[in-house]
Amino acid sequence: MIKSKKATSIIEAIVVLLIIVTWVTWMYNLFNRSSHLSNSINNKIQAIQIAKQWIEAMTNIRDTNWIRFSSDYKNCWNTDINLHTVSNNCLWENNTNYDIHSWSYIVFRNNNNSWNLKSKNIDKFWSWTYIDDYRVYLDNWIYTQTWLLDNLYPIFTREVKVSYLKSNWTSWDSNDPKMKIISLVQWVDSSSSTPHKVELEQTLSNWKEEN
Repeated sequence: MIKSKKATSIIEAIVVLLIIVTWVTWMYNLFNRSSHLSNSINNKIQAIQIAKQWIEAMTNIRDTNWIRFSSDYKNCWNTDINLHTVSNNCLWENNTNYDIHSWSYIVFRNNNNSWNLKSKNIDKFWSWTYIDDYRVYLDNWIYTQTWLLDNLYPIFTREVKVSYLKSNWTSWDSNDPKMKIISLVQWVDSSSSTPHKVELEQTLSNWKEEN
């Protein structure tokens, strides 16, 4: 009888221990999943802000062109003004065309605190070339794509794609008054092994052309 009671007590203890282990494991997994989900949501909110900033930057480039080249709204609204160092001719300098072409860019502030474009080779997200070219840095709590030794960078890449809604489909740039901007932010976090993506799109029009 005593041995039977001891055996029963051991079995009961094992059952209780299994219940406790199962409960602790379930709670840990629940907390872990919740933590990953919370982190993923925070990353998405941050990615949306990063993408919006570049839409605003491209809008600022257009608006600055209107101010700088007010004598020629039609041809100068889509000029990369930061490349101009010789004259105020918005289309040509030293036989070089400075229109913003249909391509992929990073956008950053230069030393004059104005937005600057730099074209990059288009590649897939998982390539190291892509990550290095399009990485977003965090410098004094400001997002930038200009690397400095003291930059801290989060997990995001950002790419701005420019295309034109043009009538001349044989050209890679256009004087047509509509430019489509896609701001693409990608990242990988603990919630998934595949890249997350935020893609914002806006069409900029040269509505001053008719003025």
